[in-house]
Amino acid sequence: MNTELEPPRVPPLSAAERSRMRNQLMERTRPATRRPARHWVAPMVGVGAVAAVVAGTLVVTQNSPDEPGAAGTSASLASPEARVGVDLGAVPQGDVAKIVADCQFPGEGGPAQLVWSRHVRGITKDSSALVALALNTKRATAQPTVTRGGRKPGSGGAPSTAKLGYRYCMTRIPPSAKLGAVGAVGRVEDKAWQTEATAQRGLVALGTTDGDFTNDLTTLQAWRLYRAHPDVAKVEARYVLGGKTGPWTSGVVDGGFAYIEVQANGKFTVGQRLKTEVRAFDAQGRPVPVG
Repeated sequence: MNTELEPPRVPPLSAAERSRMRNQLMERTRPATRRPARHWVAPMVGVGAVAAVVAGTLVVTQNSPDEPGAAGTSASLASPEARVGVDLGAVPQGDVAKIVADCQFPGEGGPAQLVWSRHVRGITKDSSALVALALNTKRATAQPTVTRGGRKPGSGGAPSTAKLGYRYCMTRIPPSAKLGAVGAVGRVEDKAWQTEATAQRGLVALGTTDGDFTNDLTTLQAWRLYRAHPDVAKVEARYVLGGKTGPWTSGVVDGGFAYIEVQANGKFTVGQRLKTEVRAFDAQGRPVPVG
């Protein structure tokens, strides 16, 4: 018996099979490599918040990414810091006539037509305020530029920059000597009224003051009225005074308009101004650029 058997013939490999075997051999001989670990980096989005030009001062603030509402976070609509709010709801029916009357300049034909109004907190704990935007539907015979408290007739009509007849107004209730100015009315510039808010500029300032006082000069107040973009669902503001900032305060967003207000307590001097920082959020708590 012949035990020396010949190995079976192996058919030649095709070019594709040779290439596959070569790749497998090369793969096995390569040194092992570690895949880099994934690092999740939260996006950093700076949200510019611009206050209107007040007394020649433009206040700009920038939120850091870890502040509520920054992109990549699950922040709620209101900032946890904004524990103070100013909104008291709609103007009580019994006060509508009062705010309508206070939205007129002396000598005007009236009554003024309310465009927007709101009941908000006052400058003292035992007071509140009515704020409004209104339209004079009849041609004025005399309109001072801005008047407070005991208003006196002006001499002449509206300037060429405010011919449309829109105005902002505030009435403090109840009228009290300790409140300081008990009311204010001022023109909305035509250019401001006709400027539409956009996704890149969520707020357009229509009326503002940054130096309201109580008569004892212990409370300084700033407030502002805006046209608001539909994306804006929440506004917050805080004051900057002496290098220090006040608490974030929730404002009002309603019917395409917004109102913010801040107060500082201390001992102030007549003519002192309160700088203000403002920021806005959409309904999901994401920041909206305000300017």
